Amino acid sequence: MVIAFGVVAALAAPATGAAADDRMAPPARRLDPDAAFLRTAHQGNLAQIALGRIAARKATSPMIRRLGARFAADSARLDAAVRDTAASLRVKLDPEANSTVQQGIALYRTTGQNDFDQVFLSSQATMHDRAVRLIRSELADGDEAAARQVATGALPVVRRHRAALKNAQKHFAGTNPG
Repeated sequence: MVIAFGVVAALAAPATGAAADDRMAPPARRLDPDAAFLRTAHQGNLAQIALGRIAARKATSPMIRRLGARFAADSARLDAAVRDTAASLRVKLDPEANSTVQQGIALYRTTGQNDFDQVFLSSQATMHDRAVRLIRSELADGDEAAARQVATGALPVVRRHRAALKNAQKHFAGTNPG
């Protein structure tokens, strides 16, 4: 479980790989907070798509399987907006999941089925809380209207996911005393 939180914390960390490239060109300097947001959101979406798909197959609870499928589908839609916005702002996104996301995927794949649902709930709650902080940061500090619009559109989705996770946690707390 501790490993899950470490991986989740890293999954939510800002993507910095291409940030130095952006600082090289004068017009891109203005995009730094927006570019960092778009890169981090993209990696988060890649994580959610993969992790949600794993949960949709591996979870023992039908509730968790549905949440996984929903998170994957919602993240695919959100990522389309991130990719479109990044392209319009000339922000380069990594086409593949970074090594940290790959570690999260490996963790989900190797977690035993008996522990999977709880690991999913715990890690997803942490990831969604960090996503809200990332979005709020973009809304407070972002300069580009298009990037702020992506953040504005993502916020209600992430909030719905958090509410669904809290509901699932209450359900599991009620069915698993002790």
